[in-house]
Amino acid sequence: MGYGAVKYADLKNSRLTNYKFSFDAMLELRGNTAVYLLYAHARIAGIVRKSGVDIDQLVASGTQVVVEHPKERELAMALVKFPEALEDMLEELMPNRLTDYLYTLSETFSSFYTECKVLGSEQEQSRLLLVEATARIMRQCFSLLGITPLYRI
Repeated sequence: MGYGAVKYADLKNSRLTNYKFSFDAMLELRGNTAVYLLYAHARIAGIVRKSGVDIDQLVASGTQVVVEHPKERELAMALVKFPEALEDMLEELMPNRLTDYLYTLSETFSSFYTECKVLGSEQEQSRLLLVEATARIMRQCFSLLGITPLYRI
């Protein structure tokens, strides 16, 4: 986690601004830090693990994502912005575009999870697909940033 925290702190800063190196800031449990994001990913992985559902089988069975609640809609909209964030990063050669997206996605997920019960709800299968999509995109972002995701903390 320490290596990821330093790496993320370096990449989240725009190359056009001044850089301030601070271990304390890098290791914050809140805000746009690797520690917060790795914790968020571990929590998301825990939701899927706790469900006991085989997500690949759920997808193969043709289960649809139903977006009814406003927070489901916000999360779905954040998920579909991934290609745009990736394109922005590549066009501008600024990895902070991807770190900004990752942090926004994590915050959006947190808001969704606070307001929308996943496990044991009538919409459990649909919401599990949103949860897993969030986890997969977060893992892709971590991979692109050279950070190893955590599944348990």
